Amino acid sequence: MDYGEFDAARRRIVQAWGTEITDPEELAGAVEQLRQQAETVDGDDDRAKAIRYLKTLDDLVLEARTPESAAVREASDVLLRASGPEGTAAERRARAAAGMAEITRIAYAAPTSGERDAALEMNETLASIIDMIDLGSAEQ
Repeated sequence: MDYGEFDAARRRIVQAWGTEITDPEELAGAVEQLRQQAETVDGDDDRAKAIRYLKTLDDLVLEARTPESAAVREASDVLLRASGPEGTAAERRARAAAGMAEITRIAYAAPTSGERDAALEMNETLASIIDMIDLGSAEQ
């Protein structure tokens, strides 16, 4: 599989979450199917990059399975906006960093430690995105 095909499939899953895909188990199934395809990505570097992206999707599945609360829902909305594939690498990085700051603010205003922790876990996804962008910039 070409990396571009993998990336297009990954983007479709992320964009479909919350609209076409609303069941966390359906999301998990789509991610698992993509995981199997990631193993066939051509080239060691591209395959490694695809596998790193799976970590962010695993985080999305974990977040989808987390019990709902107002704080978690608000942090999830920020995560979805901040992790979008639109824009240049610099724009995506800035959006992810701003999303992390907003999620942190939401988390520390949450009424329970469980909600705080669930919201803060979403920052791992954005941190992974920033790392991948930074790695991509360093490789060029």
